[in-house]
Amino acid sequence: MLENFKKDILNDLDSEFITQKYLIDGDSYFFREFYPLEEFEFKKGLADILKVHIRDITVVGSGKLGFSLKPNPIEPSLYEFKKFDYDFYKNANNDKSDLDIAIISEKLFEYFLTDVYLKTNKYRTIPEDWVRNRKSFSFYVLKGWFRKDFLFDGYDYDSTLTKFIDFYKKKYKRDINLGIYKSWFYFENYHINNIDNIKIN
Repeated sequence: MLENFKKDILNDLDSEFITQKYLIDGDSYFFREFYPLEEFEFKKGLADILKVHIRDITVVGSGKLGFSLKPNPIEPSLYEFKKFDYDFYKNANNDKSDLDIAIISEKLFEYFLTDVYLKTNKYRTIPEDWVRNRKSFSFYVLKGWFRKDFLFDGYDYDSTLTKFIDFYKKKYKRDINLGIYKSWFYFENYHINNIDNIKIN
């Protein structure tokens, strides 16, 4: 898949086309390689808990593609396309790659923003540990993306969702991250922008 992806990038195919072809359509590398036939079971369980349509849940990142689209942290113009679990295979003391899941739901997005709003007393009571990440949280919200990892310590999902995620974390022996997008517009354009950056570099 990586060679085909590079070929499409070098041929300067439309970024929306590439996003839909590789990041939205089809099954995911992680489930295909490690847990065949289990992708539906995982997505269905998550969809039922969140009360969203199963089609609004998708694996993203290296778990979807089998390689990472993140640029080198020191040289942002360098894309290495590291294989899924690359750091772990290089050194078993390193963590395995995370499994990143995107949920596209305006209702869910608004629910969590309202929940944060109320738990911070309309943003008047800001936990001390949130000072560093508050701008990052706000930045992603403006991009139509709810990211729990930029929230304050102690904020968690309801117990049913937490138990579900914990169960699969233990089973898959890796972290599982949820990102909630307000709409497909925001989801697609986030990835289209990444594809544009890869083309430029």
